[in-house]
Amino acid sequence: MLRRNGKPRSCEPCRISKIRCDHGTPTCEKCKTRGFTEQCFYHPAPMTRPAGVPRKKPERRRRASNARQNATRDDESRPSLSLSPTVLRNEIGVPSIVNAWPTPPESATRTTQTTSDPRSFYLGSTSYASVFAHEQPLPNALHEQLSASAHGTPTIQASGLEGTRHCRMSVGSFVISKCEQFTFLERLVRTYFKINQGSSMIGPLITNALPQMRRDIEYITSNADSQYPLLAEITKNSSQPLKVPPTMLPSEFHTLFTGPSLRWEAIGLMMALAASCAQFSPPDDPVFTLENGDRVNKDEFITDMIHATNDCITLCQVHGAVNDIMVWLLYNNMLVQSNWYGDNYHGVWRRTGDVISALHAEGIHCENAVVNPCDEPLFLRESRRRIYAAVYRTDKSLADFFGRPPMMHQRYSDRPLPLDLDDEVATSDDHAMVNEVISKLDPDGWALDGQIRPASWIRLRAALGRVKERFLEASLTGKKDVFMIQEIEAIREQHRTNWEASPAHLRYELYDHEAVWRTLKPRAALRMIGAYLDHLHAGFQIQRLFRRHTQNALPALLEIAMNLLSTALIFNKNRNHEYNVQRHFATLVLFYCLPSAGVLALELRRCTLENIPLPNTVSRADIIRNLSVLISCVEWAIVPDDGNHRLCSELNKMIALVLDEVLNYQPPSNEGQPDGTPAVLAGVGAGFFDLPMIDGMEPIPTESEDFLTWLDNANWNNTVGPGRF
Repeated sequence: MLRRNGKPRSCEPCRISKIRCDHGTPTCEKCKTRGFTEQCFYHPAPMTRPAGVPRKKPERRRRASNARQNATRDDESRPSLSLSPTVLRNEIGVPSIVNAWPTPPESATRTTQTTSDPRSFYLGSTSYASVFAHEQPLPNALHEQLSASAHGTPTIQASGLEGTRHCRMSVGSFVISKCEQFTFLERLVRTYFKINQGSSMIGPLITNALPQMRRDIEYITSNADSQYPLLAEITKNSSQPLKVPPTMLPSEFHTLFTGPSLRWEAIGLMMALAASCAQFSPPDDPVFTLENGDRVNKDEFITDMIHATNDCITLCQVHGAVNDIMVWLLYNNMLVQSNWYGDNYHGVWRRTGDVISALHAEGIHCENAVVNPCDEPLFLRESRRRIYAAVYRTDKSLADFFGRPPMMHQRYSDRPLPLDLDDEVATSDDHAMVNEVISKLDPDGWALDGQIRPASWIRLRAALGRVKERFLEASLTGKKDVFMIQEIEAIREQHRTNWEASPAHLRYELYDHEAVWRTLKPRAALRMIGAYLDHLHAGFQIQRLFRRHTQNALPALLEIAMNLLSTALIFNKNRNHEYNVQRHFATLVLFYCLPSAGVLALELRRCTLENIPLPNTVSRADIIRNLSVLISCVEWAIVPDDGNHRLCSELNKMIALVLDEVLNYQPPSNEGQPDGTPAVLAGVGAGFFDLPMIDGMEPIPTESEDFLTWLDNANWNNTVGPGRF
């Protein structure tokens, strides 16, 4: 495309940035280098003003003396810089800018945006795909990111609608409109705490607020004509600190964020919990039936809740809201996004950073160093211990999953693990009863009655996170010296002793693997097998690190990988799981099963191509059998609406390709023996089954590699009829 002077046109990013464009199509090299692939296009008339835009009149030049005389007057009329960007934009009258680049015409879009390469984010040495990246680059399909707008329209936040000094009222109205059926939300929130066996929050602190919040929402929606002052009051509350008096009872906690003290972060938290419950409920569940008989579309509801909670977070962040409820909101919003868009979605990693930033800003990581213990009521102290342990464990899991440095470090915190208490005990107003229960715990904070509680899983997984932090520090630094083997041995020993010190009733390997689903409730069994897989995966990653320094670690690595794979397949053996239990299979496969399966498949391939035996810790037949079962399970057991469905399918295809290559491998034929006997007949008698020869077929070999080749090449059409047998 040429300009009127005969020279080629520059793309819009290069033209606006005033840099030399190489005029490449559909995307120039400069934009590829700068990461502007999606914005690169060639405008046919870049200097043409849109219709209806008046031409700017030239201003008269002012003398320097007049400018100095008016400087003080200009400063007095200039808005305060302490106001938020939203307030400045709305009060000064500057229009919101949605996209800095001019919108290309439809013809230009069709010709220049035909292809787009997926953006690849950094995946380190411990990531879910690292085992497949040793011999060749990863395919682009593993880097594809599901757009946040793929399931619905953008939020009101992006529409550029005007607001007031206190908040953008259109955003607040949008959030309240999604809460009009609050009875439905309340039912979902109560169901969430009923089915969730390891919640990071103490349930009664949330459910006690539901009746009052329902009345608050009904009052706001019934006063549609005077709604803006009410929304402004909610925003004002969110901009104020949330102080919990030391003498406050747990039953009074909800008064700090409901009624006259209603906050955006509390409303967003309820919507995030409702969305999480909906994600783990089947589409035909009766919970989606309203009181008037109408049915709620599950996918549309989850999409609306994600957008509404994002708007609540934006409103709170603009006005500097930092408190415990804000941390709960951010954490649960991150969980909902990971289940909806997939764990490899970059927004999950980014939201985790928001959670950790708010957690540190509120001082939740400190219990004795900065905060006076007398200033924290027991219910608040236990709540902060739980959320800190949950976020800490999540940070280590995602750091391991992506192969990136963790964002939280235990050395900067003195917040201990939560006590092994029931939710009803932690939120009881009877201090004498609470102190009596605490006195019966062991010195480490574990209950001695053998009961499984939500806090039990949080304690167990957080203890594993401490081992992961040490392992990640050794793995991601890339050091290779004589002391690294000693450090790895120390990490492995700490990992072993920590697990053996865990209560026996929480350790999956001490149960009968077939009977555990019958003796325990399915959700408790799910938590138990998840904790055990987390333990095995930590040992798997430690052994992978050990193998970098010595090949002697390979047999133990394959043994752990085989244990991981077989344990995950036992979970899927019972196909009559509840929907909310089966829904977790994709996460278990992605985090624990596929990496171990990749190691087994690639080692099987290497031994097959090099014609060497596998280590005696694993069996070739077991590997092939389990890999075949895994490939089949992933194809049918992961529900299509799971956010991890696409990534699991792509990794599953890679394992299937490796297994196909192994099964279809044809070893090079021997030229023959020195005495002239053909190689294929040289070992008859000693190297074959003691079976009669079948006319028209080669003899059956005993070696597994040769048998697979024989099985592939066997010509069953040339055999004689069954009468000969």
